[in-house]
Amino acid sequence: MIDLVCVCVGGKYSPKLHVGQLYAGVKRHLTLPYTFHVLTDSPNDPFYQQPNIITHHVPDWPDANGNQKYWWYKMQMFNPKWRFTGTVFYLDLDIVIVGNIDKFISYSEKFSVCQDFNRRWIKNYEVSNTSVMCFHAPDYYSIYKEFKKDIPGYIKRFRGDQDFITDWFRAGDEKTWWPESWCQSFKWDCFRGGLIESGTGLDEHGKWPAKPSKYVYPDQSWIVDSQCSLVVFHGEPDPWDTDFGKQHLLPNIE
Repeated sequence: MIDLVCVCVGGKYSPKLHVGQLYAGVKRHLTLPYTFHVLTDSPNDPFYQQPNIITHHVPDWPDANGNQKYWWYKMQMFNPKWRFTGTVFYLDLDIVIVGNIDKFISYSEKFSVCQDFNRRWIKNYEVSNTSVMCFHAPDYYSIYKEFKKDIPGYIKRFRGDQDFITDWFRAGDEKTWWPESWCQSFKWDCFRGGLIESGTGLDEHGKWPAKPSKYVYPDQSWIVDSQCSLVVFHGEPDPWDTDFGKQHLLPNIE
């Protein structure tokens, strides 16, 4: 049985809409048996009464402040307290599922994660992006145990879970990255065929998107690789603020 895990904390994401979209997407695109888990600070939300959803009430991080604190809740996935004992498949809420995701489960026995999307310009970029992860849970309880030794220190040292995970695996070969075509960045890889040069994808005023001339195919709305199953949104924009996200809204979710 797969433990499909997501995190919904704070006020940015709605259980009914954002967890609901992921729940519906997984139901449509994962054919293997799974249980849907939500690490959340609002476990009693009515949406979580859906069948096959298990909530886990995560504690506050008193050592983190502002938006940064929400980058750390993913560390709870490695907490033995939740008794994940098999395969954990984690997905961010700001992901749009566009194809079958069974292949992610059987890809590797190693800890599997995205290579950060700066890979578009820096081939051997060593940073991992934790939007999509798969691992055998008991093998990585040690990640949480190490983090718990000095939570204030690690929060001060690293910007979020992604930097901590990258550092954890830096010394060894225990992790592998997904094939680039399987997980694509919407704003850097897909939108108008992707950015030509390294950058945020924002215009001179800090708003998305950049000028059409900054993209490979300025006259096309987006191009998604035929092997892509997960389109990842990071930073601006959020998926449901785009025509792409709106077109991929699944039925029966407001």
